[in-house]
Amino acid sequence: MFPYNPIYSGISEIQSDSLKMVAIYAEQFLRFMPRNIKNFPSHGLDHSINIIKLTDCFIENWGISVTEDEKYLLYLAAWLHDIGCISDREHHNEVSFKILARDEGACNSINYVNPSALVQLKYIINSHSSSYNIDDVPETINGVRLKLICSVFRLLDACEICCTKCPRAVFEEIAPTLEDDLIARSYWDGHMRIQSVVYKDPDIFILTRDPNQNSENIIDRLRKEIDSIKPIFQENGLHIPNVVVMDDSLN
Repeated sequence: MFPYNPIYSGISEIQSDSLKMVAIYAEQFLRFMPRNIKNFPSHGLDHSINIIKLTDCFIENWGISVTEDEKYLLYLAAWLHDIGCISDREHHNEVSFKILARDEGACNSINYVNPSALVQLKYIINSHSSSYNIDDVPETINGVRLKLICSVFRLLDACEICCTKCPRAVFEEIAPTLEDDLIARSYWDGHMRIQSVVYKDPDIFILTRDPNQNSENIIDRLRKEIDSIKPIFQENGLHIPNVVVMDDSLN
């Protein structure tokens, strides 16, 4: 049985049913993600689940109104944006959509809801990676504010940085095997120091514990992603996220 059945909000029943099918499809790949990104923080099932939660929190707390179609796309992207990591980390955004496009059942479940959704989703999946020029995304496609939705998803993906990605109990068990992989070890250390991410327009509050350069590097990457979407947020009348870091260890 599929291990997680989220309650989606702000979408239609048919969209929710489609997402259940897509989630089952995506989970096949997410389950085996570590085979190609060994040692690194999770990009598996928990990553997708956390982005779904962040999607709801952001929309609720940022004064942004989205349509059913736009929220459906954000949920779809949460499940599908990283499945390409199964075979290619560097170009995983492009590979993710190529894998999806080869599966008739998954594509049919999306097309049945909205014939434009796959075209729109391709832009969202491709542009979640910072290597993709988000300015190349069309402003709108069939009523969906596509450039805005792409920028929101890029932000949400960048905000999935909490310690749940790197459980301390797991780190303590595998730490000896990471002694020669200093890059992976720095990611584990940095994420373990980030306790929570909370949206309160116009701020993104990040609670840390005993922060160091590793955690600061992760937060700096979030700031860079915010810089990349700043003009799009401004054009749509949204506040530019202001990252506020608070050190819980000082309390």
